[in-house]
Amino acid sequence: MNGTDDTDRAGIVDDGGELDPRQAAALIEQTAINARRQFNSSPIAAVLGAGVFLFGYGAVWWSMRDQHVYTGPAGWSIAVLYGLIAISGIVGRQLFPRATAGVGGRARRQMQAQGAAVAAAGIAAWTVQGALRYLGVSFEIVYGVYGPIVPLIALAAATTGFAASREKWPEFFLAIAIMLIAAGSMFFGPKGAWGLTGLGCAIALLVYAAVLTVWLRRPAVRS
Repeated sequence: MNGTDDTDRAGIVDDGGELDPRQAAALIEQTAINARRQFNSSPIAAVLGAGVFLFGYGAVWWSMRDQHVYTGPAGWSIAVLYGLIAISGIVGRQLFPRATAGVGGRARRQMQAQGAAVAAAGIAAWTVQGALRYLGVSFEIVYGVYGPIVPLIALAAATTGFAASREKWPEFFLAIAIMLIAAGSMFFGPKGAWGLTGLGCAIALLVYAAVLTVWLRRPAVRS
């Protein structure tokens, strides 16, 4: 045991008792990579989100594609959408504790506050949707255009502020892309609101996942 222990230390500590520069550089690089993994979203979560948009929104669009007069999405398509959301949420809950392992104190409080703010933005947008229907606005507008677009924009808008404050630029630009895609899709009515938003946001999330994967694997910048 002693011989093995001495051998291990010989690769890290030189004769003067100082840290070997190569080992120090490797330690710094690994620490930087771990930090990026800890404080940034998982590429896997982004791919799951892309699947929700592509297949969930796509299912709703598919069920309405032949409608000349709006009657709303089919029940099975809504079940597919919410089923995918539920599955991605369950998987996300498994990934999130690993991404935040060891995060505590002020950093954890900030994350909790940000999560609460994003949730409040979504709840407010959905509340307005209910109010619009209560005031007699048509189903085509409330559920065909507002529903898939405005809450999404509200969530993305809240995310941009938090991403900018923490200089999480990939997430910042992703949220902006989602807002622009969603806003542009509104001009194409219910079919475009669901179909174009689903396709556009899926592509944006896949690009984000690719960028994030490369960023997480890049070597630390040494001074």
